Amino acid sequence: MKKEWLEKKITISEAEAENMVSDPRFGPSPVPFGFDNKEWRALVAKMQAADELWTFSSSNESWEHLCGRAGISLVRNGEIIDSIVTLMN
Repeated sequence: MKKEWLEKKITISEAEAENMVSDPRFGPSPVPFGFDNKEWRALVAKMQAADELWTFSSSNESWEHLCGRAGISLVRNGEIIDSIVTLMN
């Protein structure tokens, strides 16, 4: 993951609201990040007091070459600690 891919800082609530997935296999209520919910919960569990969540997206060139990715990164002291990919092409 490259730091220059970071786009904007978000909260846990914003990330979950933007990534709710409805599927009958989850029951009647939508689940944050759907089948990646376990991965999302693990990322959030790593968070420490001053950590931040940032959305990220790879370069336009990577999307044009069908190797783009986007998601959410956990940032600590300006370093990317972990990420979850929410979109790939």
